[in-house]
Amino acid sequence: MNLFAYASLLVLLISHIDSVDAKSARDDLMEKIADVVAFARVCPALEMDTASITTIAIGQSIGKSNRDYDVIDAMANAREGAMRRGGDSWSACEAGRRQYGPGGIALPGMLRERGL
Repeated sequence: MNLFAYASLLVLLISHIDSVDAKSARDDLMEKIADVVAFARVCPALEMDTASITTIAIGQSIGKSNRDYDVIDAMANAREGAMRRGGDSWSACEAGRRQYGPGGIALPGMLRERGL
């Protein structure tokens, strides 16, 4: 990911944090990371951009305790289960792209096409 893309992510994250208090911003980011994990598990065409996720997680001190990973994993498992019960992986892939792909509306650049 180039410097412009990182700068864009930082601006997006800062603007999001300004709109809510720090604790809820951290919780919101953990929920978004759980979404990304779930979409990557369900959609064979998508994978997480671990460098981008790690960069924004560090900014919110996510991962300093194992509890963070446990919470994210539990949320991801619940979301993955809901997606699989829905039975339509194509729709899940499209939702993942729309929310977390390069032009995503929730947190852009957290998912990318597998193999790219």
